[in-house]
Amino acid sequence: MPADIASIITAGLQLDEPALEIIRAEAQWHTNEIRELAEPVVCYAEDMEYVETRTDLMRLPVKTRPHPAPELNDGFHTTMKKPLYKWASRKGFAITPQIFNCKIIWLQGGLVTCPEGMVAMLIFVRRPRRRGCGGIGQDTQGTTSVESTMPEEPPSEGVIRSPLTGPVSTISADSLFRCQVGEMIFLEAGEQVIVRGDARLRDICMCCILHRTTSRGGTGEGGAA
Repeated sequence: MPADIASIITAGLQLDEPALEIIRAEAQWHTNEIRELAEPVVCYAEDMEYVETRTDLMRLPVKTRPHPAPELNDGFHTTMKKPLYKWASRKGFAITPQIFNCKIIWLQGGLVTCPEGMVAMLIFVRRPRRRGCGGIGQDTQGTTSVESTMPEEPPSEGVIRSPLTGPVSTISADSLFRCQVGEMIFLEAGEQVIVRGDARLRDICMCCILHRTTSRGGTGEGGAA
C-alpha cells in the first residue's frame, strides 16, 4: 500500500527532538507571506483522484491545479530559501533543487511518509470544496479566489511520527501539530504525517514540495553553516 509522498504526488511512479519543525517563531514574517499566498489556493473535491490502493488519500491532477498553486510554490522558495538551507545545515545535510513542486494531496485517514533521501515541505491549504457550495469566485481565465462569504477554515490537526535511532528499529516519537492555512511543516526521510481528531476534522489538505538531500559538502545547497 503506497504511503510515501513521492509516490502519491507523481503519476505512473510507485512511490513514515522529533525532526519535524513547524516554522513559526524563527521566521514568523516568512510564514505570514506564505499564508497570504496559500489562502486563495482552493480546489474542488470532484477534481481529486484516489491514490492507488488507498480509499483515504487523494491527489489533485496537475491539469486541474488551481492557478494560485504555482505562485505559492514560487513564493515559498523566494521567502523560505535562507531559513530552509539554515534548517538543513543544522540537520547536517544539503538540499538539491526541488524535484516535485506544489502537488496537492488530501489525506482523509491513515498516514503518508517522507521518502528516503528526501525532505518534504508541507504547506497547509483549504480542504477541497464541492462545486456550487459558495464562497469561491472564478474569473474568465478560471482562476479561483476566496470570497468574503467563505467560512473560516478549521485548523488541521494530526501527529508527526519520527523514527529514533536505537537498538530497536521500531522506536519512534510522536508530536502533535495544529496548523492553520499557510503554516508549514518540514519532514525528514522516514517521518510520517498521521491524521487524527473527530470525524468532521479528520482530513487535511496540503501542498507538497519535495527536495532530494545530499550529505554536507555534496552538490546540494544549504550544507554550509
